[in-house]
Amino acid sequence: MNIHENVRQEPAAAEGASPRSGGGFWDFKTVNPMRSMICFGLGAFIGLGIAGFGLFTAKGTVTHVVPAENVALVNQRPILRTDFIAQTETELGKPFGEATVAERLKVLDEMIREELFVQRGLELDFPGTDPDTRSALVAAVEQQVVADVTTHQPADAELQKYFEENRSNYATEGTMTLHNFLLPKAKLAGPDATAAAQNAADALRTHVPLAEVIKTYGLQEVVAEHASEEQFYFAQKIHLGEALYQRALTLNDGDVSEPIIGQDGIHIVQMVKNTKPLPLTFERVRSQVLNDFVTAAKKRLEDADLRYLRDKADILIADDYAEAYEKSQDAKDTKPAEASKP
Repeated sequence: MNIHENVRQEPAAAEGASPRSGGGFWDFKTVNPMRSMICFGLGAFIGLGIAGFGLFTAKGTVTHVVPAENVALVNQRPILRTDFIAQTETELGKPFGEATVAERLKVLDEMIREELFVQRGLELDFPGTDPDTRSALVAAVEQQVVADVTTHQPADAELQKYFEENRSNYATEGTMTLHNFLLPKAKLAGPDATAAAQNAADALRTHVPLAEVIKTYGLQEVVAEHASEEQFYFAQKIHLGEALYQRALTLNDGDVSEPIIGQDGIHIVQMVKNTKPLPLTFERVRSQVLNDFVTAAKKRLEDADLRYLRDKADILIADDYAEAYEKSQDAKDTKPAEASKP
């Protein structure tokens, strides 16, 4: 009977046995208390390290230790050691190593003073309210945008390509000497006014004396001095207006234009001398090509930067200007870029 009881108690004892423990440190099939404590401690240490790093490097964190790369902190704003060295050498005109401690401290005090005033200006919102500060900020941003172009020296191949693409801009300035006759609007009431202007043009072509043509057909010379003085093309364009100027460009020495109806009457242009522009060689205008190349590159970068800023900005225009402003921006986007003028 006792034998049977002992047999029945053995499975119960087996069921109540605890899991095996105390295996080797690297035996992951068994529970090792030492390994568990080390893992828990290591996790806590890593967590505290991450938390501490985030705490002491977060924006606005106050520290009483000046990092090695800085020479000072002003309200936690750093003054870089490299800037300190550069400014010391600039002000003293000698290597930093030759500057005395007193000289270095003087420069450092100037930099701290400057930083204090800059921070005060930001507190007073000078960038938003003071025109001079705003202009300086705009100029600084523009310089930063085009810094690469300013420091880059283009090769002759690049300049030659730009020259070929904009060859029409590199020529001597043309000049014109001409008569600009006008049949005033007040005399256009008669039905024969257009015919009279045509007869006057024909008379000029047959070399009838100017005084006789003017008297016979009632013409007026708009600016008499232009018939005896050479005027550059751009000046004549201003004096004549676009329509008359384009017609004058087609005239050679001694030619007379057909009558041209304008707002003030009917014009007749007689060309005395038309000295047309002559193309210049690349070697002669290389410096001008370089200047135009850099200017065009700056313009491209500034436009690209402005488009980027516009795309990410939230710009709201008042209702009375919104539609017109949008149309003006669309016109800018579709307008082809113009080559710079020498």
